Amino acid sequence: MFNNVALMDKSKLLQIFDYLNKRLEENQLQLEITIYGGSIMTMVYDNRPATQDIDCVFSETNLKLLDRILELTKSAFNLSDGWINEEIKEPLKSILKEDKETYKVYTNLKILKPKAGQLLAMKILAARPEPAKDFIDAYILFKDLNITSKSQLLDIFSEYIPLSLIGERQMNFIKYLGKDLGYDWE
Repeated sequence: MFNNVALMDKSKLLQIFDYLNKRLEENQLQLEITIYGGSIMTMVYDNRPATQDIDCVFSETNLKLLDRILELTKSAFNLSDGWINEEIKEPLKSILKEDKETYKVYTNLKILKPKAGQLLAMKILAARPEPAKDFIDAYILFKDLNITSKSQLLDIFSEYIPLSLIGERQMNFIKYLGKDLGYDWE
């Protein structure tokens, strides 16, 4: 999917959003975007030097015009195919509730992000092996939320995602996450 991947660091992500806002303004279009995954971890938690794509969901808007603006952005920043990734919509179907907050507001663009608890629940649900950064991201979110017990973690998880979706992969993920934090969560 990512041929000749152009990584986006925090500075480049902010430049891209500024550019998007200017194109939206020129076209008299308002847009709300919710960002997830690596872009959040890069911009908000500063734990990643860069991300390959922007996992996001767009608000209802003029999609034809938005597609043109996204193509202009891709070209202006020499971004890879797939730089905008809306595949996050699939795991969002498992979410019991969205808990979003405003990250940044421009004149014509509003960027939202999920709160740390929801992001952590989504990372645990994904529980992808390396090279995915789910484990590192979850570790940082754990510390940010001051979680000290497995029951605290499961309470946060169940607030956003049904516990019935925790399988063996997620249980191993939780166990090793606890172990890395110095807890015995057998």
